[in-house]
Amino acid sequence: MDYKIAIIGNNDSILGFKALGVKTFAIQNTEQGLEALKKIKKANDYGIIFITEDWTPKLKKGLDKFEGQALPAIISVPSNQGSTGEGLKNISRIVEQAVGSDILSK
Repeated sequence: MDYKIAIIGNNDSILGFKALGVKTFAIQNTEQGLEALKKIKKANDYGIIFITEDWTPKLKKGLDKFEGQALPAIISVPSNQGSTGEGLKNISRIVEQAVGSDILSK
């Protein structure tokens, strides 16, 4: 099966991904973000979901529905405003679960 890639965030941050064939979900509020996650979940053919770091905490409620699934992989990426550290925090949590220790902290 061929899986799709999606990105969720504000239009300015995600517009460039459209040229790469990534399905973009431009959002302006939490409700739009949760609706985008519902569409992705219903389609059941996405392998990766990128979410800009500024929206990741705001969409936590919708992201919980993907918890424990191998796919899609959910990855926080910096927006055009820069990094908030949310992506690194997410990766640290995943590594700690896999390894049993937080090996990425200082």
